[in-house]
Amino acid sequence: MKNLIFLCIASAIFIFSVISLNVAPTINGLVGKGKYKMNGDLDSSNYGWADYPCSYYSNFYNENKDKSVDEGHWTNEEDKEYYLDLIKEGKNNCLKKQAMIGLEYSSFNINVIFSFICAIFGILLYSGNNIGKIVGLIGLGTGVIGFVLTFIYIIYSGIIFNNDVVDKKYDIITGDPYANSYVSTKSDGAFIKWKDDKYVCIYYSKNNKDKLYRKYSDYENMNLNYYHFDSKNKDDDYYKYNWAGSSTNSGCSYYLESYTGIFAWNECKKLDERTSRSKLKITDENGNEKGECDKIYLLPYTTTSVPTTNEKRKLYNYWVTTIVFGCFIFVLDIGLAIFGFLIFKDSKGTPGAVPIK
Repeated sequence: MKNLIFLCIASAIFIFSVISLNVAPTINGLVGKGKYKMNGDLDSSNYGWADYPCSYYSNFYNENKDKSVDEGHWTNEEDKEYYLDLIKEGKNNCLKKQAMIGLEYSSFNINVIFSFICAIFGILLYSGNNIGKIVGLIGLGTGVIGFVLTFIYIIYSGIIFNNDVVDKKYDIITGDPYANSYVSTKSDGAFIKWKDDKYVCIYYSKNNKDKLYRKYSDYENMNLNYYHFDSKNKDDDYYKYNWAGSSTNSGCSYYLESYTGIFAWNECKKLDERTSRSKLKITDENGNEKGECDKIYLLPYTTTSVPTTNEKRKLYNYWVTTIVFGCFIFVLDIGLAIFGFLIFKDSKGTPGAVPIK
């Protein structure tokens, strides 16, 4: 029975690892890929994760840490420390992303190669060959190494997927590090809700600006991918997702470009500190009221202009699939190591020896 279980575990690891290699986000260039110029040179302003020199942040920090407030064009010492801390955060973020890439390649490739070898040996062992010690040692080693690499990869991948602000800039001395970042939204595109007689930003945090902005885990949201408005029958969504404040077809949406960068955080701060206000109304072409806005939606389109791809949802689905299968793999690696050890322990004779009849 142990031999059969060992074979099944090795086969499952091989299958899950092959699937993971085909959907892994950085291996397949879905994220972290650099951009190239017309002549084929890598654009220094758009390095991929693997190409970016993390030591740049160290050099940048050393060049600026001894500058006076006036030399660095900072407002005060506190402002200087903020930007120096941002540079240090950038180096850690760079190293973290490069670690994820290395672990993604190494963990899944090692699992594919050695689980295949274990499966082949598992078939021979199940067929009655006296190679238990060899199979057991290989299974134990593969399981331990595969578990460690895959487990660490899942940690790095999960942190980047859930916590990293997309397009946040770290290598700046003054300005807005969130200038190219967008506000996070719920799955329906909402970024503001009605609460306690006023509108408040859903993800606003007074002490954590990162929380307000979009992460890779937001990429499955409908407002970032293709969505069809029923302009023929003009259902509730047609009116709800219209631009708020329009003279006709007034809805509950704001243009995405209006809520980027530090402007978004400052606006959310104002909303949070406001005492009260009235709800926005939804109206049709004739000014007839169709309801009230319990939420405010942040959409990159109107009813006449929508995204034509599901590029972001594809990245989200592939990344989640990789994490899920990665979890299955490192659990199975534990099983492979355990059963490899049991097979090795229960085997008799010299490794690879042929029994004497």
